[in-house]
Amino acid sequence: MPTVQRYVLLMIATAVVAVMTVSVAYHAVPDRAFAADDFQWVLNVRDRSLPEIAARAFDVSASSHFYRPLVWLLLWSEWRLFGFDARAFHMLSLALHTLNATLTGALAYRLIKAQSPLASIVGFIGTALFVALHPAPFEAVVWVSAQSELLAAFFLLLASHCWWSAGESDQRSVHRRGWRIAATAALALALLTKESAIIGLPLFALLEWQAARAAQQRPEWRPLILPLLVTGAYLVVALDVAARNALVRERGYGFGIQVILNPLRSLGLIAVPLPGVEYGREAWLPLAGACVALAGAGALLVRWRLRRGAASLLTGFLALILTLAPTAPFTSAPDSRYLYLPVVVIALLAGAGASMLVEWIISPGGTRSAGNSVERHILSRSSRIPFLRLFVGATAIAIVALISMLAVSETRGREVRFATGTRPGEELRLFTAARCAKADFDRILVVEPPIAAPHVEAIIHLSCGVRTHPMVIGMGDVERELRPNTLVVAFSGGFPRELIRTSAE
Repeated sequence: MPTVQRYVLLMIATAVVAVMTVSVAYHAVPDRAFAADDFQWVLNVRDRSLPEIAARAFDVSASSHFYRPLVWLLLWSEWRLFGFDARAFHMLSLALHTLNATLTGALAYRLIKAQSPLASIVGFIGTALFVALHPAPFEAVVWVSAQSELLAAFFLLLASHCWWSAGESDQRSVHRRGWRIAATAALALALLTKESAIIGLPLFALLEWQAARAAQQRPEWRPLILPLLVTGAYLVVALDVAARNALVRERGYGFGIQVILNPLRSLGLIAVPLPGVEYGREAWLPLAGACVALAGAGALLVRWRLRRGAASLLTGFLALILTLAPTAPFTSAPDSRYLYLPVVVIALLAGAGASMLVEWIISPGGTRSAGNSVERHILSRSSRIPFLRLFVGATAIAIVALISMLAVSETRGREVRFATGTRPGEELRLFTAARCAKADFDRILVVEPPIAAPHVEAIIHLSCGVRTHPMVIGMGDVERELRPNTLVVAFSGGFPRELIRTSAE
């Protein structure tokens, strides 16, 4: 079978498997409601036309948090298409996650360059399933507001594929230049989606180095000028917006000990995704991350001593460091959604490891079979594979199957805990929508809600209109804040209830 045809069929098969596994792991997500920042996003895009939303999205002076114009356009498009149907929003998140898993597997297939077709296939599918099932970045998949993580990862993966295609093209081919322009365009889209895509430029440099090594040529650094200019232009805009960012002004970022602890904590969250640790508050997580880092350093040393693949492994580790860097200055533990790109890189490393293990098992003497038929390769080696290697392979399959089942269970558990914690927001929306459908309140006072005040305000504006004035108050402030035509809402057991209602004058 021709290589291109086999590659396309493998992509289709992997996509089907990824769809099935994501459907199992995130089976309850489509039935979940909006949560937290989702209400603010919907309120911001609801009443704007396309010219208005485009003007707002790309207006640098209007941005006071981060510059993410494509997120504005994405959520506006979803609102226009789906309205308040949260199920459709979640289905898009799942589709993006599945697509990213498939693209990561395809990138592993291209980067690994295994001698055995079976090893390449295992690397492809294993990498994709690692991304699809790992519970660490679950928040990026289950939370609509975190679609920026999924979309930015998609554009970065697309850019990586394009840049690698340029390295595989003839050095003087016009296609080489076209692929690099396409990669730069995808990088620009990633930057307009999420500021963490700033790592795209150094990732291009790593890919260029890896491609040059594979072709036994010197790296070409001049092609990096165009993505460098794009990244520089974005940095000018991003720094201007960052100067108005409340988190920056309130020292939500810094360069203390957290610059070391946060990457280690993130590694710990990925390596040990135990129940209840998803928010990274456990003191032992940096220690677990340090153990992972030491194990990686040891593996790199062994590969260097054996003179086998040390440079490729170093490239992977450098890419991992790049993906961990954006959250390093956080003064609080990084949220789970920020682990999406690190999981993608670790999946590539895991896929390479799985591919090497398969090659070791089916090629006992270090020889390679001629031809590219998977079936012929297996048949030609099956009688010569020692029992020990077969045992190792069977054990590895059993371990992977067990870990996959645990990953599905933990992903489901995290999704349920997230949905439980954010459910009061949807309950408040349903409650106020029902009350405002029967009466036009001037004020709605919400007493000590288990929801952030900005989210309460957005929910009430969505349910009752912008004329109704929402307020979040304490129980002791109720009498002082009572006015005519006011509804007072309190929470009991996570559900809102009517406390007081005053009549209009």
